[in-house]
Amino acid sequence: MNNKKTIKRILIFGIIIVGSIFFGFLGFLYPPIPTKWNEDPYCIDIYDLYKFANVVENEKIVINQGINDYNYNESSDILSIFINDTFHNIQITIQFNNWSKHEKSNIIDIQIGNSYCIKGTSLLISEGIVLGIDIVEIHGYRTNILSLMGLSIIIPLIFYYFKIDFKKLKLIHKRKKESNRGS
Repeated sequence: MNNKKTIKRILIFGIIIVGSIFFGFLGFLYPPIPTKWNEDPYCIDIYDLYKFANVVENEKIVINQGINDYNYNESSDILSIFINDTFHNIQITIQFNNWSKHEKSNIIDIQIGNSYCIKGTSLLISEGIVLGIDIVEIHGYRTNILSLMGLSIIIPLIFYYFKIDFKKLKLIHKRKKESNRGS
């Protein structure tokens, strides 16, 4: 009976793995076209922005990406941000016009290598740029530090309330000794 359960678990696990590989392969062969929900902007990466430029032309988009280079031209007051996808050999330019008048110009210190969430209007086909609307820095290291702090609290709590049965490879609830009341 124990062998049947083990075989059944291995079979279910194998079906899940093979199914996920199959659907991942289908997603690679037939990538989904970016879709828009109501008035929300397209959340898109650099490769999809380049590949589906005709779909997102003159539409609002959001890109979460690290900045590879930037240039600020004081005379024309234009901030140009360059984002690369080295795997596909693609470079996209995001241009913020009137950067000194932008509400984030004094708050954000643009740094190469940091990740940013950039909202803009795709004009790749007509002008070859993305016209920037808003930019927010993503603090990935803060999230990682908070995750590590959470793990340092959760793991000891798990071992405080449970013990590991290595033969069956599962957690067993530790039972507290009941105090003798009335004695």
